[in-house]
Amino acid sequence: MKSIFNKKWILTAAFASVTLVGCEDLTELNIDPNSPVSVPASNLLTQGEYALYNLLHGRVLNGEWGLLMTQQWAQNEYAEDSRYVVDANSFNGSWGTFYTGVLNELKTARALIEADENVPGPIKTNQLAILDIIISDAFHNMTDMWGDIPYSEAINPEFPNPSYDSQASIYANLLAKVDAAVSSLNPSSPGFSSGEIIYNGDVAAWKKAGASLLMRMAMRVSDADSGLAAQYVQKAAGYGVIESNSDNALFQFDGGDPTLSNPLWIDQVINNRDDFAVSTLLVEKMQGDPRLAVYANPNDEGIIRGMPYGLTDAEAFALKSVTSRPSTKVRSAAAPSVIIDAAEVHFMMAEAIERGYISGDAAAHYAAGITASMNYWGITEGIDEYIAANPYSSENWKESIGNQKWIAFYMNGVQGWAEWRRLDYPVLEVPAAASNAVIPTRLPYPISEDTNNGSKLDAVTSNINDISSKLWWDVN
Repeated sequence: MKSIFNKKWILTAAFASVTLVGCEDLTELNIDPNSPVSVPASNLLTQGEYALYNLLHGRVLNGEWGLLMTQQWAQNEYAEDSRYVVDANSFNGSWGTFYTGVLNELKTARALIEADENVPGPIKTNQLAILDIIISDAFHNMTDMWGDIPYSEAINPEFPNPSYDSQASIYANLLAKVDAAVSSLNPSSPGFSSGEIIYNGDVAAWKKAGASLLMRMAMRVSDADSGLAAQYVQKAAGYGVIESNSDNALFQFDGGDPTLSNPLWIDQVINNRDDFAVSTLLVEKMQGDPRLAVYANPNDEGIIRGMPYGLTDAEAFALKSVTSRPSTKVRSAAAPSVIIDAAEVHFMMAEAIERGYISGDAAAHYAAGITASMNYWGITEGIDEYIAANPYSSENWKESIGNQKWIAFYMNGVQGWAEWRRLDYPVLEVPAAASNAVIPTRLPYPISEDTNNGSKLDAVTSNINDISSKLWWDVN
């Protein structure tokens, strides 16, 4: 994994994106992948990777949404998000970035590689497989936020107004696509020699990461289609998944360049934002957990004090001076975005064993998940004591795994929110001041889609501001 990436690649590819795509609405995103493009595929890959994980780790989707919907963070002013005051104007930028800054770049890179007769066959196979995994990860994150989205017709000049695919059909296609990609990866041949800034083109590492993402996607549908889930969990385990932190898939931000640093550091330091606190719920649930001292800074009194979640603006601001902020460590300039890691994989393995998908010792994987999470945050002592105080319960495995996943997903709010919706643990309460009767289970569709692709959007929803109906896989 590279610790620093080339700023020229980002800027050049970003310029290419502007010339290729002029607007955010999907009617104008579609480009002809066979048209000549002056930017090398490796540069477009760099831009696509950066845009995807910068978006998923940034203020809007991670800070103002994921970490708030899981109630790990609270707002100490402008607290409308934690009261669920959102509408169709809230996520226009995020929707547009997924399609223009991420998928457009990656699909163009893929088309260039596929058409390049100078790339040897085995290398091309590896490169296309890596791109397919990243493209699938982008679509997977999108469908888990919005549900039905343009997928099969997206970024395609033949469909200026792309139709929406059902989430069930998207998942079936994504699982097959990632399975094919992982299966085709051959570590005996090279991958990318430049431009790939997550694993620096390491094919063996991508095979483990791809298998792990395949397992995540499969487990996500376990309550909706257990047979489909079992099929692909078994395939993922057979390929070999991430089992230690040394193999974690991380997007490492460039802490030496303020423009390419951790977006939450930019938000705090460059943009002078100070409106997030750790929640009272997080502090209470992590009493006796050594990770709490890593997750949060002490307040001026030298203690970690949480902010009650979902207060009115006035109530929250009154407590701002005495409550703890997210730690300096988690919002440092070079703090990475976790794409998928050993802790998550071990928790998935424990659940897969409980569901009968694979064989093994669920309690051992549960303990390994906690240990991997602790070690990732630099904690090596007191782990056995913590596990003993928080023992695994096979009878209540959803609660055991759900609670520990919630803790381990700290700073990975998008995935934390998805797993809370699926496992329903920990038990979260709707705040008294909330504007919605339930904790949101989906994002509202963007107003730009209603304006520019309304006839296709109307086919899947009569209320673009809906944040309460459950997604296909969220059946409990």
